[in-house]
Amino acid sequence: MPPTDTFVVEDINEAHGFARLRAEGGSGLAHCGLFPELPDGELSPLRLQVGDRVSGVRRGQTVSQVQWLAQAEPPREWVQRVEELLRRLADRGLPVSLAPEPIANHQWREGPGSPLLDALKPHLRLFFDWERAHPFEDERLLDRVEKATAEHLPGFSVLPVPGVARFRVEPGSHVISGGEPDWENPMGLFELLVEHINQELGRAGASVRWSPVHDNWVLADQDVVGLLVANGVLQGQASA
Repeated sequence: MPPTDTFVVEDINEAHGFARLRAEGGSGLAHCGLFPELPDGELSPLRLQVGDRVSGVRRGQTVSQVQWLAQAEPPREWVQRVEELLRRLADRGLPVSLAPEPIANHQWREGPGSPLLDALKPHLRLFFDWERAHPFEDERLLDRVEKATAEHLPGFSVLPVPGVARFRVEPGSHVISGGEPDWENPMGLFELLVEHINQELGRAGASVRWSPVHDNWVLADQDVVGLLVANGVLQGQASA
């Protein structure tokens, strides 16, 4: 087995997808990919950052089998940004029992998903549950939407009209037409339904709406959704 050396990440080249490393106690730079290996050999979903200490096998100017020895702490401004976000969420009745440092580290290293969003999901309520199934294969979708909406709109119910893209909504015995089903854009089927629900929420004086985000809607106060989009916790809809 070739010997391993220890290195410090000196620079990140995002455009070309590699990190520059300097050997501890040595001179000259080498490079490696942005994502180190985990102990099981899989690549980490979190990328390297400047200041990380790593081990690896050097072959010329390339280092392979890179693994973390110690991670650099996220910059203070990243932590302060998350601290402010957590404070503002708590002021809106959404306290989160997570420390700001790991959230900031996850964002700084561009990790997939969001630990903060995972903690908030029970309070926000998502229209689609992509982790469970594609919306057209999710048999619990309307039940979930009905339950979440009824917390703010008593007596609300929604049922599919068999054989057609329509929904029967109570109160009022409304029949809402759905858009043309499109596997690549399932939101289109439900847009008029969501528009109707939001109108009814407004008439009932509720503060929440089903607000559009990337490939989904989220049930929450609109200022909370805007706050989460602005801080990268939720991804907003792309501009037309």
